[in-house]
Amino acid sequence: MRNTNPEFYYSVAWKRTRKEVWYKQHCICNRCGKPVYVDGISEWLPKEKRNKGIVHHKEYLNNNNVMDDNIALNIDNLEGICESCHNKEHKA
Repeated sequence: MRNTNPEFYYSVAWKRTRKEVWYKQHCICNRCGKPVYVDGISEWLPKEKRNKGIVHHKEYLNNNNVMDDNIALNIDNLEGICESCHNKEHKA
């Protein structure tokens, strides 16, 4: 079951937690080690080397757990990965 609560991703708590993940990882993909571009953090990264970064929930969010901070906002349940690695995770 996928998360159908997009409001969560616009919340102040999510935006703060998302940035915390990227600061912790120094804007580097946790899987492939490539640098990623994150608004407000990695402007130093040249445009030709910018990969989109996504903060991924290891335990996927769904309608039953999106409001559970132990899953939705828990740093231990999150990893910053590039869009390519995220697509592989979800087999897109």
